[in-house]
Amino acid sequence: MSMVHKSLTNTNKKTLGVGDMCNLQIEEVTLHHHGDEIIASWNASFTGGDSVSIYSGKQITSTAILLMLGGYLKPEQGAVWLVEEEKKEPITPEHIGIASIHRIYEPIPYLLVEEMLLLQANLFRAKKKKELIEKVMNDWDLEDIQKDRYVDLSPVNQLKASIAAALVHQPHILLLDHPELGLTDEEWSQFSSILQPIVQRDKLILILTTLRREVWNEYQTKMDLSIKKEDRL
Repeated sequence: MSMVHKSLTNTNKKTLGVGDMCNLQIEEVTLHHHGDEIIASWNASFTGGDSVSIYSGKQITSTAILLMLGGYLKPEQGAVWLVEEEKKEPITPEHIGIASIHRIYEPIPYLLVEEMLLLQANLFRAKKKKELIEKVMNDWDLEDIQKDRYVDLSPVNQLKASIAAALVHQPHILLLDHPELGLTDEEWSQFSSILQPIVQRDKLILILTTLRREVWNEYQTKMDLSIKKEDRL
């Protein structure tokens, strides 16, 4: 299967010194779900600042790809690697930020926003926790709602809070599972205007799944799982 992808060459380092920019390498990956082939012999390479959208028409199909890319689901064939300078290692959850995966992983609803961020920082033993929490809180404009419970937030603020928590340990890759669900077109547009500059500034690799064609079309690098494998880009 072929896939169009772009490679950026900017070598800026992340804020607060996460390290050199990395590459996500997908080598000959084949993945099935309940016996149905999702992808076969997938080869791709993405680097910091790249944004990739995946459309399937079926939520569970594209979600399986995110789980595989995050190191939570092993492909039947091939491997996913993180390459940084001359170091190549299998992808692990430490490299990944996941805001939520519908019906599989969701934020704890009754935590305050500030508690969500602290919990994630502690889980990954992040250094300089105070500075990192302040950074993501400022990035996602959460200062006024940091004392609010996640369950009481609006859908767009829930999304912003969950992404802030996903990024507090400064991962290289951000995975978003159908982030547009529950948002109006206007809310999605406002959210996207915040997301993309952060992806570029921090040289994140963003991979998102979506059920909306208009969201899928916003991204230069995209994959359509709803069409025949030989016709996918």
